[in-house]
Amino acid sequence: MVILTDNGHGWGSDRDWAALSPAKSSPIPLYYQLAEAIRERIRAGDLPRGRQLPSEREIADHAGISRMTARQALSYLVRDGALEVKPGVGTFVAAPKLTYDALHLLGFTEETMRHGGVVVSRVLEQVVITPPPVVAAALELGPADEAVKVVRIRSSGDTPLLLETSYLPLARCRGVEHEDLGRHSLYGLLELRYGLRLDRARQTIDATIANDYESELLMVPIGAPMLLLEGVTFTDDARPTEYFKAVYRADKITFALESRRELGGRTETAHPQVSVVLT
Repeated sequence: MVILTDNGHGWGSDRDWAALSPAKSSPIPLYYQLAEAIRERIRAGDLPRGRQLPSEREIADHAGISRMTARQALSYLVRDGALEVKPGVGTFVAAPKLTYDALHLLGFTEETMRHGGVVVSRVLEQVVITPPPVVAAALELGPADEAVKVVRIRSSGDTPLLLETSYLPLARCRGVEHEDLGRHSLYGLLELRYGLRLDRARQTIDATIANDYESELLMVPIGAPMLLLEGVTFTDDARPTEYFKAVYRADKITFALESRRELGGRTETAHPQVSVVLT
């Protein structure tokens, strides 16, 4: 019996799913073993985007585990964004993820378009303000200096992915408060129209949860896991030009790290390359 249509990808028979049977003698929980085995099949391309998985009962029968364990494994992968549930239909492999490379300091619009995605930006706030003290200090502004505050919901297609807040020194980009940032890339405007060549960023990544406001805007439950990226962007003359805070949906975003170590007897150092993976 075939429990999943092959669709030409060489996956879906009883034997395929039986091969995912977790090792019951292992100290690793059975559901976690199964979930990671399914994840590896997804990464290998054996389970491509849109492939429907068998039911919990069928997976449990072929993997030699309880239905509850199969349910735990699938729920874990759904929360992690690897699978998606279509009510009344079944569980499917979620859309592949595209990589947003923060090391190269491309804006969300530029990076998403580079991967063929459709960018939708909704501007919630775009005003000139006296910045909060923390922001003023980060941008090296004086007590009388003003900043442009821009708050946007950034989406890929119909899916909201992040709530982004940027503060820019008004003196360096006067007029940007009137630009159409729902249609244009902020970084592109800063470079092309204002001559501000963005060179590097100092940033931190923290785990957080969605509050009421973020829940409503990003279409996630209150308390859903989120990722907070916060920092300062500098131009090539080493002047701080943007203070940013971005709250990402953790079910749609992954941060990948690539590190290098210097050889030759010198002190070991790591050079992390940070990228954001967007569903």
